[in-house]
Amino acid sequence: MALSGCGTGRSGVLDLSWTAPTQNTDGSPASDIASYRVYYGTTPSPCPDGTYISIPNPPGGVGQKVTTRLTKLAVSEVYYVSVAAVSSSGVQSTCSTAASNRAHSAD
Repeated sequence: MALSGCGTGRSGVLDLSWTAPTQNTDGSPASDIASYRVYYGTTPSPCPDGTYISIPNPPGGVGQKVTTRLTKLAVSEVYYVSVAAVSSSGVQSTCSTAASNRAHSAD
């Protein structure tokens, strides 16, 4: 997962991107991902109990680049972000390893 801050303004942001998985942890095709939960916070382990936003799986899903922006963050604060896939039946995967970066001013 990639994290970057950008822009100028009053509210802090982080831009996120990752590649949608092609396989489940058991090696079967990842064909039932409906959305992702992007967990974030100021502690090193934001998932699974932290604040999150839901992001729909992009058209084409498997192997596609997924992007989003976290907003309304505190400028210069370090945030930790972790992502989990969610199936169409609402089952959540394990969380990714958390990545971190400092929020920057919004555009």
